[in-house]
Amino acid sequence: MASSSKLTSLPLSLRPREKLLKSGSEILTLEELIAVILVTGTKKEGVFKLAKKIAKLLPTGKEKLLNLGLGKSKTSQILACVELGKRLLEQNKTVTITSGEQVFALSYDIVNQEKESLICFYLNARNELLKKEIMAVGSLNKVNLLPREIFSQIKELPVASIILAHNHPSGSLDASKEDIIFTERVKQAGEILGVKLLDHLIVTSSGWSKIGIRIKS
Repeated sequence: MASSSKLTSLPLSLRPREKLLKSGSEILTLEELIAVILVTGTKKEGVFKLAKKIAKLLPTGKEKLLNLGLGKSKTSQILACVELGKRLLEQNKTVTITSGEQVFALSYDIVNQEKESLICFYLNARNELLKKEIMAVGSLNKVNLLPREIFSQIKELPVASIILAHNHPSGSLDASKEDIIFTERVKQAGEILGVKLLDHLIVTSSGWSKIGIRIKS
């Protein structure tokens, strides 16, 4: 699939645009969303390989994107879409989280990080997003964070529940023993404080998996 330079060379069921129109943008990975915007690759690289490179460079700004040889037009399209997403999120202050797909979409800024990072989503009693915060950046295989650091944030907000998401730089969607232990510790700490841990997701550029998910997916 990655060797193709045009999306139209793929079977209909695998084309990101068709998947988006049929099932919604939430089911697409970050790379697939970028591929929809690009439509085609370059003479040297297929569209999916190029989309993967762009996904890793998005947080670094336009200079490195320009160095990919996309040209000003495609680079402008990518940057405009990123900015549009940011502005729409700012305008829509009330975001109600009801699925793991939403959590995955909102975790776009850590999926391609080279070190493990953990995001905490703070929700009120109506599952409305009050705050999203990157809580830690750890080593390649480990995030150093105590449960009390997560719950120290609830003093400022009417938090009823939280959702966690962290990336695996290896690309694996399997939960490690440490992931499970950490999740249980946070869950227990939350029960003492009256704050529910609704879910803990592992996110990568290829998708997401769940550790004890309770919300609908």
